[in-house]
Amino acid sequence: AMLNISENIVHCDPDMDGLKAPAATTLSRRHLSFRKLLLLLLGLFAAFMFLPWTQNVRADGKVTTLRPEHRPQTIHATIAGRIEHWYVTEGQAVKKGDTIVHLSEVKAEYFDPNLVARVGSQVQAKQGAIESYGNKVGALETQIEAMRRELESKISQVQQKTVQGKLKVESDSIKVEQANIDLQIAQRQLNGTKALYDKGLKSLTEFEEKRLKLQEAATKIVAAQNGLETSRRELDIYRTELRLTQNEYANKIAKAQSDKFSTLSEQFDAQGSVNKLQIERDNYAARSAFYYIIAPQDGYIVKAIKPGI
Repeated sequence: AMLNISENIVHCDPDMDGLKAPAATTLSRRHLSFRKLLLLLLGLFAAFMFLPWTQNVRADGKVTTLRPEHRPQTIHATIAGRIEHWYVTEGQAVKKGDTIVHLSEVKAEYFDPNLVARVGSQVQAKQGAIESYGNKVGALETQIEAMRRELESKISQVQQKTVQGKLKVESDSIKVEQANIDLQIAQRQLNGTKALYDKGLKSLTEFEEKRLKLQEAATKIVAAQNGLETSRRELDIYRTELRLTQNEYANKIAKAQSDKFSTLSEQFDAQGSVNKLQIERDNYAARSAFYYIIAPQDGYIVKAIKPGI
């Protein structure tokens, strides 16, 4: 029952050796081998499709590497020096950081073994000078502020004196005017008394009294005028004192400010010197690390270009 479509069972003879049709349709061994070869070639082709493809070109040249750090390179000494000791030989394998050569100093300015420490001391000294300059600037600023306050106080005092002097001048001017009025009154009284005395209506004593009052009035006006002149001179003195005080303190403040700016200039110069010394100290410290030439990467020492010392 091949497909179980029919319920009828067909019985076939299992012995088909005597039949011609099966023999005619059976493939030979060569066909089977060829089919296996085709399948093998197809599998190889599929495998080659997934392999990386590189084109090869035949040409003359030198063999090198794609990465520059893998190519032969020269290790130079950063500073000039005398070779004290070789730590490697040609052909020796080295690791990154291995010491290759030890150098010693050949320049006289670097012979001092305590050069870095001494320059560091100079830096500290300059920094102390900068701090001193800063303190001096602060003291000068305090001094300038004190002089300005003192100038204000002096100006206030002199201005008060000037106001008082103006009032005194005005008062003395009034005294002079009053003395002039008294003199005029005394003169009129004397003239009136003299006229009456000449007519016999006034006594000599009264006449002499009026003359004496006239002299007293003349003396008072002279004293009042002298007092007015004195008050005016004092007022001029006060005004002059005000100008002199302003000029004096202006000069003092200007000198203190000049000293302050000079100190600031010295402070800036010292700061520049500190920066320069710090650079020299760092350079000296970095130079000491260049006495040993070390391998920058793993590799082989191919050739020592400078043999010996």
